[in-house]
Amino acid sequence: MLIKPKLEGQVVLVTGASAGIGRDTASRMVELGATVVGCARDAARMSDLPVDARRCDVSSAADRASLVDGVLRDHGRIDVLVNNAGIGIAKLVEQMTTADVESLIATNCTGLVDMARLVLPNMLDRGSGHIVNISSGAAWISMPPFTVYCATKSFVDAFTEGLRREASGRHVRVHSVNPGPVKTEWLPRSMGFVPDEGSAEQRDGHGVSVSRVVDAIVRCLLRPYGRTASVPRFPIGLARATELPLVRQALDVGGRMAASRLRA
Repeated sequence: MLIKPKLEGQVVLVTGASAGIGRDTASRMVELGATVVGCARDAARMSDLPVDARRCDVSSAADRASLVDGVLRDHGRIDVLVNNAGIGIAKLVEQMTTADVESLIATNCTGLVDMARLVLPNMLDRGSGHIVNISSGAAWISMPPFTVYCATKSFVDAFTEGLRREASGRHVRVHSVNPGPVKTEWLPRSMGFVPDEGSAEQRDGHGVSVSRVVDAIVRCLLRPYGRTASVPRFPIGLARATELPLVRQALDVGGRMAASRLRA
């Protein structure tokens, strides 16, 4: 049974809250008593959520700054940041455009780092806070046609590890949650299917339930230290074994076969 943290009076900011992991995280935080600010590129898709819904494209520096300034002005504090917004593009590297590459890095890397940078001063001044970065099991296994996406998630893990060491002595806990495939619209979107903005229409992929990922996020908020959580623990947690030479050689063979089929 999942023990629930007490979040009454706390302000939780969730990026990418219009669908999937972000949407369910926002709902769960409300259930736990938090004041929740949810942001997404299309705020209309959050109209049915009991949250303070705000429009923000995390790939935009102006949007990020305006969002955090507005939350601090209106709510006075940010106790938890769930850095969830992210995109995927399923293409071989030679098939990608410059815009594809820049979009992935701007959203998954620059946006995530800058959101953390913007909320940190308030947390550090108060001597408390949690930053939860939503990474992926793909950070540990890079395979086509998601090579660049996987690279961005490896970046998220490296950033989380470093920031955890920077902030832990000042009572700000930094976590990463690394899911495998999750039943959300992320995979269909990465393959080119995009629901009409403002529509609730979605086409879910396959994988574990979103609630299992949200459970892992909640567990992070119970910890007095930063952690990395795999969802599910088995087999996704075993993906770290890919650093072993024989495992990497097997993945190299599998990756070459997959890339050959995709080029055909």
